[in-house]
Amino acid sequence: MSKKSAFAAFTALAIGSKLWFRQGDVPTSAGDAPIAAVKVNAEDVVILSGQFGWSIDAHHMQGVTAEQLSDATIGSDGYHRAWGLFEAEYAKLQVWTSDPTVKRTRVKKLKPSLTGQRFTIMTVPEGAEATLRVGMKGTMVQTGAETPMVVLDGYHRTVFIHVSHLGIHKRRPKMTMDRLAPQTKEVLSLLKAKGSLTAIEAGGVIRARSLAKRISELKEAGVDILAETKHDHTGQRYARYHLQAAA
Repeated sequence: MSKKSAFAAFTALAIGSKLWFRQGDVPTSAGDAPIAAVKVNAEDVVILSGQFGWSIDAHHMQGVTAEQLSDATIGSDGYHRAWGLFEAEYAKLQVWTSDPTVKRTRVKKLKPSLTGQRFTIMTVPEGAEATLRVGMKGTMVQTGAETPMVVLDGYHRTVFIHVSHLGIHKRRPKMTMDRLAPQTKEVLSLLKAKGSLTAIEAGGVIRARSLAKRISELKEAGVDILAETKHDHTGQRYARYHLQAAA
């Protein structure tokens, strides 16, 4: 709602407008939840789907159509149930022009450039195929809409999933030689000096952690490295990385 007072917002509405109001001074009648209503004159509203209020007849309604009152509550006396909204009497009055009880999904806008973008399913859409699960990952193949076409890893065909159910992976800039971390540069220097390297050797010489990740960064930056699988005397498998000579 705007910065206007609740009564000013109500006054600005045209006759026949649908609104929601909460009357905190009479919780035993209206309750604490917002009540849907239709404005029928300068001070009165007809209650929709509610069981409280006084009786109001057509004589007090100014230009309201039967269609606008189609959901209105009619009492056993044959009259519509109504409520008066007055500026001075009800200090706790609140007025909305859209349903405040409906939680609106924030829509993410997608650009065509997101084609090829990776994502993870965060929630499963209502009525979706039973094979869809939270945590499944995939790739967008057609974007620019709120419900893009996607390919899920290991799934048999393309599907459409609204973006509100997807956690879009943040794209990391491509690794280049000038963006290498200091320890990754140390791994490259050691590889150049020794020609090949294992995780144990890297940890012992330069205290490098996660050599496989450092090697992955070097490969992304364009360094030609070959991984060789070997076994120690106990049969434990390990990798030895060889620096390939430039062509």
